[in-house]
Amino acid sequence: MNPATPATVEFVVDILLQSIRDENKDALEAMSKLGDPNIGDEMLGQVDGYAGAIKSTLDDVQRRLLDKMAALHTEHNRMIPLHRLPIEIFVQIITGALEAFRTHCWSGQTHLGRLAILCRVCKRWKDVIGSTPSLWATIDIRDPAAITSAAISRSSNHPLNIIGAPSSGPPKYWGSPPVGWKQFENTAIMHSTRWRSIQLVVASSEDAQALVNAPAPGLQSLEVKSMTECRVVFRRGGSMFEEAGPRLRRLALHGLAIPWRECTLRDLRYLSISGLDEFAPSCGEILGVLRMCHALVEMDLSLRPAATVEPINKERPFPLTQLHSMSFRPLSPSWTSVLLETIRTPSVRRVSLDLDFSGAEYLFPSVIKRARTLFSTIIDTPYQLEISVYPAHLDWVCYPSERSGGDWRLDITARNRPASELLEAVLPEKNANRFALDSVTIDFDGLGRSEFSAALQKLDGVERMLDFGASCCGLEPLFTYMTGATKAHDWGLPELEKLFIYDCDYDAAQLLDMVLTRYGGEESDTSDRGDRPPPLQRMSIHHAPGEADEETLGLVEDIVGHGCFMLGDDVER
Repeated sequence: MNPATPATVEFVVDILLQSIRDENKDALEAMSKLGDPNIGDEMLGQVDGYAGAIKSTLDDVQRRLLDKMAALHTEHNRMIPLHRLPIEIFVQIITGALEAFRTHCWSGQTHLGRLAILCRVCKRWKDVIGSTPSLWATIDIRDPAAITSAAISRSSNHPLNIIGAPSSGPPKYWGSPPVGWKQFENTAIMHSTRWRSIQLVVASSEDAQALVNAPAPGLQSLEVKSMTECRVVFRRGGSMFEEAGPRLRRLALHGLAIPWRECTLRDLRYLSISGLDEFAPSCGEILGVLRMCHALVEMDLSLRPAATVEPINKERPFPLTQLHSMSFRPLSPSWTSVLLETIRTPSVRRVSLDLDFSGAEYLFPSVIKRARTLFSTIIDTPYQLEISVYPAHLDWVCYPSERSGGDWRLDITARNRPASELLEAVLPEKNANRFALDSVTIDFDGLGRSEFSAALQKLDGVERMLDFGASCCGLEPLFTYMTGATKAHDWGLPELEKLFIYDCDYDAAQLLDMVLTRYGGEESDTSDRGDRPPPLQRMSIHHAPGEADEETLGLVEDIVGHGCFMLGDDVER
């Protein structure tokens, strides 16, 4: 809508003034005689009355102007494309925008808090939001009790989403529970027949028992986090939710053990079990649970690493045909080995294992092998392999290269064993790797000299080792390995393209000697060694301030090239 021109405004003002003169002609004439000394009290009273009439007229004109302005604003808003959408689509847009507030961390704005802000955008939004029960069907423990009560009322009989727990982190890190915690829990249980999803913290086994005893026929998502580890027990044939038969799609239990029933699990898409020690399920129980989860898409098991595998009969493998993602942490290797041997996962895309190999390092090769065989087909797109070696653990990650665009990922963390002992099992072998290997990146962090040297010898013959990083290590073993011949090649790391060094102890002269020998220089004669390795694409060296031998490193830069060398004095010790 175009703004009014000055001439239009002046014309409207003239009309308004003429209207005031016409409607209050007598009053204006009386006021013009106020200078006459013969005017008495009666005339003054008439003048006051006329003045009041003029003010009333002005007030009426102002009201009508405001009404006209409101009508113009309403018409303007109606012309906005968003407001031309059908109400149903508009509500879906708002619902999608608020979705993130239903699964939030323990900070930020609540669903109802954001909804109140949207109500202030304009009258149309307020009217639509106020008359849509589904938008008021998410309540949060952080909202005042009065707002929660109003939302439950406005939501009519629409299924409720209850948020009474943060979406991440165990209860021991939360500190004090929010004010009104118990009142919120009681309010939630009162409306259990309307539950669609619920995230709730419980303080005791009694609270947990009251929760799972509540009738919840429409429940689809249940997440319970117990402040103390406890087990729910049903007596006399009882079951969860009074046998109301919820069709759970998502189940996450932290610190809470429950009896397992197929009627509860058969439609499950997501399963997470964590925080159990005394009441941790056995390996056989977990296998029994997984057999009942025919539709499982994602599972996350985080149980005590000391859990052992009780003697069980070797079970026939069974498929989880829809399983897309699985995560085990920090399970024992024997536990994991039995699980990986028993389940078949033709659709899996992501596997993450975080295992404690204390006293069980002999199982590492078999766990690696079984984790690889979870992928039912040979992956024919280029993948990258990243290996990080630390003094007491090793990380192994395989994922698509940038040019392949795949979505498969396998990562394994092996803890509590010298990583150099485990390195050989994760290195790619010719014709044995299920992944079409594009490149290997390896990083050593904090290793001692002897362990670093032993680990380097295991890299002999590894193809496509393109990126190498070292942090907090002595670099003499690395420079010696890179300048010498190995059993498989004339040079250590013959295909190396990028070298990253961070806060390491080394002799700059030794670095210069390695660069001269490997990449060329008048002082180096390697004619009997065959072809030199390809030139480095990037060398990055980071020091603590004042430790860099800049003159020697300047010679290094001259050899490898100014475009690929970077020296940074940015290490803080």
